[in-house]
Amino acid sequence: MSRTQPPRMFHIKRSERCYRLKPEALRAHAPRRPGVYELLSCDAKGGPEVLYVGLALPQTIYERLAAHLMGNVRPTADELRQSHPNVYFDFIAEADIESQEELRDIAGALMIRHNPRHNLLQNPPSSGKHHRVDVMEA
Repeated sequence: MSRTQPPRMFHIKRSERCYRLKPEALRAHAPRRPGVYELLSCDAKGGPEVLYVGLALPQTIYERLAAHLMGNVRPTADELRQSHPNVYFDFIAEADIESQEELRDIAGALMIRHNPRHNLLQNPPSSGKHHRVDVMEA
């Protein structure tokens, strides 16, 4: 009889706040390192709604967010603003990862958790190192 392995629990800390998806905010706040980011808006009750979970690897979060703004990566900022006039971004500021490849696991777990309308969830990203993963916010 085999025992099921517990999921690899990643402890994450998000950015201090959400920033409006615009060039000035990117220059001032978007990290210039690989990572995981989210594009968000507000739902009908004023709470955050995750529209898209993105993975910047090997690119930087800054480069990927700029690509959304310039229309080079989908969903483009214009596409998002068609249904959400106010679009914001946040990012994972800290995570207990052993390698950058595990950013794939965090992105995949967040996609599964939030089921964002602009992500295709047939094959969420994964490093392949862990059988199952989950994230816990600090």
